[in-house]
This record gives sequence, structure tokens and C-alpha cells, in this order.
Amino acid sequence: MKNITDKEIMNVLLDQHKLCATSLTNLILESSNQNLRNDVTNILNKTFQHQKQIFDIMSQKGWYKTQQASQQLLSQAQQELSQIQVGMTM
Repeated sequence: MKNITDKEIMNVLLDQHKLCATSLTNLILESSNQNLRNDVTNILNKTFQHQKQIFDIMSQKGWYKTQQASQQLLSQAQQELSQIQVGMTM
């Protein structure tokens, strides 16, 4: 029987947090009850915090590698987000 590694456990945890964040987001978007929306938003924020902690640990151990984005790509993404925000306020 194969032993499960810490890396595999962390991968599962990270994937489950991503899935949970998606499900919670959908629940918030589909809920008309403000109290429920507030409660689920708090849970979603905690899920984001936990996901970040898991990601940081995996990154420190070299189990999750990311590429550095160029300043040009970062600026482009910021501009696109600004345009989306402006469009949403209209």
C-alpha cells in the first residue's frame, strides 16, 4: 500500500478550498436573504485565508511553483480590472 505524502495531502486541501470558494460564491450570488449572504461571505473570506495559508506552505516547500508576471502584464491586468469596475458602476 502506498503512503500518502504531505505534498499530496496539501494538493487535496488546496483543491478542496478552491472548490469550496466556488460553491460559496455561487451560494452568495443566488441567495436573496441578506443575513445568509453575510454569513456565507464571512465563511468565504475565511476560506480565502485558509487557501492562501495552504498555498504559502506549498510554495515555500517548492510544491507549487508560479511564474513571475512582467510589470507590463500586471499593468494590463490592472487596467482591465479598472474598466470592469467602471462598467459595473454604470
